[in-house]
Amino acid sequence: MPWCETSPMEQRLEFVREFATGLFTMTELAVQYGISRKTGYKWLERYEADGARGLHDHSRRPHQSPHATDLELIEALLAVRRRHPRWKTGAAL
Repeated sequence: MPWCETSPMEQRLEFVREFATGLFTMTELAVQYGISRKTGYKWLERYEADGARGLHDHSRRPHQSPHATDLELIEALLAVRRRHPRWKTGAAL
């Protein structure tokens, strides 16, 4: 018997298809696929919103960083750097 390899995307699509049949509960499918019910509902919401494209992995990168340097400060620093290109940078001056 050959190995049957499926991608995560194919498994997610199969999950959505099986849930759509109405033959299984979310709990049953979550156990079968080894995921939490929360993840199952997330996949269903993404599929309803964006179709199969919504089931691709999403970036975990935050949309904003609370520690990001203010854009005005960056622009001011760059302006000083442009005015004085020969000034050395770094801690060892």
